[in-house]
Amino acid sequence: MSKRIDKRGSQRSDGPAPRGKREPQRQRQRTPAVQLPELTLKVRATGRHPWFYRKMVTKPTQPIPAGSVCQVRDRDGRMCGSGFYNSRAELALRMFADHVIRDPKEHFLEALKQAVQLREEALNLPAITNAYRLIHAEGDGFPGLILDRLGDAIVAQVASLGMRKQLEPLGEWLLSHYKNSRLILLQDKEWAEREGMEKLPHAHPIATTVHEHKIRYAVQAGTGHKTGFFADQRDNRLLVRSLAKDRSVLDLCCNSGGFAMNAVLGGAKRVLAGDLDEVMVEHTTQNARSNKLQLKAVHADAFDMLRDAQPGDHDLMILDPPKWVANKTQVDAGLARYFDLNRLGIEKVARGGIVMTCSCSGSVSEERFVRMLRDAAAAARRDVRILHLRSAGADHPVALECPETRYLKVAALQVR
Repeated sequence: MSKRIDKRGSQRSDGPAPRGKREPQRQRQRTPAVQLPELTLKVRATGRHPWFYRKMVTKPTQPIPAGSVCQVRDRDGRMCGSGFYNSRAELALRMFADHVIRDPKEHFLEALKQAVQLREEALNLPAITNAYRLIHAEGDGFPGLILDRLGDAIVAQVASLGMRKQLEPLGEWLLSHYKNSRLILLQDKEWAEREGMEKLPHAHPIATTVHEHKIRYAVQAGTGHKTGFFADQRDNRLLVRSLAKDRSVLDLCCNSGGFAMNAVLGGAKRVLAGDLDEVMVEHTTQNARSNKLQLKAVHADAFDMLRDAQPGDHDLMILDPPKWVANKTQVDAGLARYFDLNRLGIEKVARGGIVMTCSCSGSVSEERFVRMLRDAAAAARRDVRILHLRSAGADHPVALECPETRYLKVAALQVR
């Protein structure tokens, strides 16, 4: 099998191998198991979160290279498992296994195969879409790694130096499994600085086509928010389709038009979509045209559109703003913005109408999000009840010990 780096800096695989074959045709060399350095925590670790900050880890007697795999004991000497250690970062230790891993490359390769099997066989996602999450960071046991399949592009976003060092054999396997695909590696600037990662060359986007529930999307993989397409809202877009019949729909922060187009397919009377990003407005218009769907997309701020809307003009609203809370220091300011947006939406939607509101800020818990909605409803002086309280699809599994993996909150509210 041949692999090459194309002119846009992404890896590509060629060759007509059977889809079901899980290993490259050449025999892969196993990495010899090595003795791992050992860390000791300053705390007990029974049932703990997989993240440990620098102040929670005893300084090693000998320097350990940043991003190394270590075996970890808690302060009582109990073996906790294996994790990535990076003394440069405030988040110094990220656990990925509850036992000692002697061969990390083999461990992660097998975990990748299991993750792909879950999506392809148990969830049967290829039957409805070619855009889904392959690896959901700690939800799949890969600290700081997001991996999305978007058509014939596979987009990796890495926020951990330790995980960055494990990527090469994973990329080789992905290229052997997804024939004629290309890989693109993204790096969050803030996390790269925190982790002390070497800056990657600028990643050029990959033009691809995504299909989902019989709708086609033109996607520039590796650009815009996240990896280039919001695969996490797949099931929620279908929910909007089921709610839209005979309704007047307002889709705010519409991105590439997913909610708006599903509303049209659901039988909405009229659909107005808006986004502050002119590029996204153009994408929405083009996507609707290519799917032969009638809607109107405008370049506008969500707050301005809500203030200008006449009360009762719309009986289905979708509020899907960008990530307003990047970390815990921004929670209060971000919640204030969510409050203002939702208060306006609840005030302006028709009585008996539905507001579907979202937050993708992982630092805001579902409990705090619902509490904010309660306060917004009280401020709007409207009677509101929750019809659906949802998150991302099953390709974004939630690790019980790491609640941050349930980052997306989606509430469908009936306003009376």
